[in-house]
Amino acid sequence: MSDAGDSGPGVVAMDASAGLDANPSSDASTDGPVAAGDANVDDGGPCADVPPRECVGTAAFWGELVRFEPAEAEGYVDYPVIDETASNQYRSYARRDVVALVQYAAARVACVTRDDAPTFHPLGLGDMSEADGSIPGTSGGDPGHPAGTHTAGTDVDVSYYQLGTADNQIRPVCPVRSGGVDVYHCSAAPTSLDVRRTTLFFAALAESDQLRVIGVDGQIGTLVLGDLDALCAAGTVPAAACTRLRERLAFETTDGGLGWFYFHYARATVSFRRP
Repeated sequence: MSDAGDSGPGVVAMDASAGLDANPSSDASTDGPVAAGDANVDDGGPCADVPPRECVGTAAFWGELVRFEPAEAEGYVDYPVIDETASNQYRSYARRDVVALVQYAAARVACVTRDDAPTFHPLGLGDMSEADGSIPGTSGGDPGHPAGTHTAGTDVDVSYYQLGTADNQIRPVCPVRSGGVDVYHCSAAPTSLDVRRTTLFFAALAESDQLRVIGVDGQIGTLVLGDLDALCAAGTVPAAACTRLRERLAFETTDGGLGWFYFHYARATVSFRRP
């Protein structure tokens, strides 16, 4: 199923080149040390030992496309999707720095909320890129996303954290039918979205300036921004991450010609810059 909504920003004001269908900037040519965003926030508390977010090393190393491994670790599960198998997850290749950022954010949410109600389940990961950087499905003659998206290992589909489900695999978290017809976006308020954990995950990604845009359904985006305001007011989320997420969360609440971010009722697409 193509992601017809993987294009353009939504209600949040963004640079015209920052939509989900825009190609990230080119890799730096330097072989010197690079860092993927700001240094980790070390609060000295129980979450200070989550996987590091910063990438110290060469641009060439951190820009390599690699299989997202391990497939299961603290806070996430990269499970087989579409026609993948456990031994051939060919749709799960990403840049090393992108892998590090997603692993950091998922582990951060797990640490902060594992003991909270409702019961914690790991975040489900979906499409990334193929091993050569092409759109998932290209090798089988059926690219699963629009041109310009999910290429070069910079985009990752992630599930939403959910309420009342046995896991957090990619599935609709809201009604999607109107008049008996699937309208490809939330037709009413989400019924199974875990807003707090979803917001915390997005905010953890936004700690890094390498985050380019997060595309979500309009009704989900509205709830996330509302929860973000509360978290930022309480000082739970660093101020820089608050500003960055408000700027880079993209969605439409009405049809403004960008497709209402179709199919984002089941998962978000997080997209990163190439530093």
